[in-house]
Amino acid sequence: MTSEIEKIISDMKAKDASVLCREVLSIGDTMDVIRSKWTVEILTAILCGNVRFKDILSSVSSLSDKMLTDRLRQMVADRLLVKKELYGYPPRVEYEVTEHGKSLYAIVYSMTEWGQEHRRVMLGT
Repeated sequence: MTSEIEKIISDMKAKDASVLCREVLSIGDTMDVIRSKWTVEILTAILCGNVRFKDILSSVSSLSDKMLTDRLRQMVADRLLVKKELYGYPPRVEYEVTEHGKSLYAIVYSMTEWGQEHRRVMLGT
């Protein structure tokens, strides 16, 4: 793990300053999506099979109807989700994670691993 980290640091030092600045902007873009309230929780709910509005709402505690509506709209606009309108009686709407949205799972998983390791370091266990 240490040699992998050293390689990443070496690669960063070798880059032109303008390239590094663009990459830092990309980190900001990533953080904007991840830190948006409820994004990770909604993606996780859908991963667990809760694809309809009411199922997502019931699986994410403390989330209001209005907030879920707003977040789903934004996540569709950000191309993390696709909204599927299913015709029939009654008409239904389901949400599906796009390939682009699925790519966030790896990032969230890595953050989970890092957070667990950070907690162990901080607690000295």
